[in-house]
Amino acid sequence: MAENVEDELQRRYRSAVGAVTAMFALTALLVVLAFTGVRPHLPNGMYSSTLYGLLWLMILFLGLGAVAVRRARFAAMRLDAIAALRGPLGLLVTLQRTTIIVALIGGAIAVLGYLLTLLTNDTDSMRNAAIIAIAVLFYCYPRRAAWRRVIAATQQPGGLTAEPPAKGTPA
Repeated sequence: MAENVEDELQRRYRSAVGAVTAMFALTALLVVLAFTGVRPHLPNGMYSSTLYGLLWLMILFLGLGAVAVRRARFAAMRLDAIAALRGPLGLLVTLQRTTIIVALIGGAIAVLGYLLTLLTNDTDSMRNAAIIAIAVLFYCYPRRAAWRRVIAATQQPGGLTAEPPAKGTPA
């Protein structure tokens, strides 16, 4: 069973890293396209300050929402419940899906930044949105050791929500 969990961990981790890497590549591609001027021309009259503000509000909402989604889905009590109900393989599915969801949010931020650049012909919008997208992608980048610790902790009595021993007391 432990070998099966390790194999599944490797497979799901690789998939999550691939998704995050793809969103990094998308962000980099959109930045390059924006700064080199390779942009399709939109019909005149598309720009309005309301649309500009709405797109920035969406970027802000998605950036903060990515943090909230990751924190909510990686809450210790939630992960303990998933491990109890679905076992370590179900826990790995949750870790992978959450990472991919947050990575897709980072990619959406980059696309919105590129759209802003198309609307305004101002590369500052792409730069600022790319910074936010990259921050989200770094925030969600999976760490294999952390995934292993979560799996191991959920196999212990008390799981992730167990109180750590007090400082100076034998464990």
